[in-house]
Amino acid sequence: MAEVFIIDDERVLKLDRQEWNGVSAFESDVIALVAEAGLPVARSHGIVTVDGRCGVLLDRLHGNSLLQVVLDTAEAGIDSLAEQFASFQTMINTTVIEGLPDLVCRLRSEIEQSGLPSPLIRELIELLTQLDDGTRGVCHYDLHPDNVIVTAAGWVVIDWLAAASGPPAADLARTLLLGFQIADSRTVEFRRGVRRHGLRELGLIEANCDAWIRVAAAARLAEGFTGEAAAWLRAVAEGAVVLPI
Repeated sequence: MAEVFIIDDERVLKLDRQEWNGVSAFESDVIALVAEAGLPVARSHGIVTVDGRCGVLLDRLHGNSLLQVVLDTAEAGIDSLAEQFASFQTMINTTVIEGLPDLVCRLRSEIEQSGLPSPLIRELIELLTQLDDGTRGVCHYDLHPDNVIVTAAGWVVIDWLAAASGPPAADLARTLLLGFQIADSRTVEFRRGVRRHGLRELGLIEANCDAWIRVAAAARLAEGFTGEAAAWLRAVAEGAVVLPI
């Protein structure tokens, strides 16, 4: 959705691609909200326009992605990273701020636009209604290891375009769904650990986690996937494919 350019040692420019022009203004607003709440983000330094394209100036972060750290870590250390990630995500999810879109409303709309058969859409919307306990915290909703930068000062989260206010369990489910895009042995072990520790952090039962994953898969179909990716997401949404623990 964007290209990132180094400005100097302290700043980068995240410039919208033409087909997504304007989304950086929303992300800048979200970043201001979560930064004010004390969450670890690359702070915004304002909106600029370059050749008709909108962009946001951000702190330049020095460090590796958490994904690279996971890939470089000995297998004995993976579970510790997964536990740290689960606690980190819960810290974000239990932060409550005003001004973010409502995640449950967005998921309901996306399920309706998923292209799934009408009976399944009705089933999933009813499932979403049952799962929603009314809890509203910050959900990054794109929180995977490649969106966490490990700096000398700690972990920092980037790419806040999908952020919303919603149930923490929904954010964990989305993280687990995204994690299945990478099948390296270390990332598989990391994902299993995130699920195990995440369930403990949230006091969430396996069945509810699996149900939230079905909802997340159905909503993700609204993003326009085709071919094998779409078929896989449909199977997850139907419950025909249950993601392994």
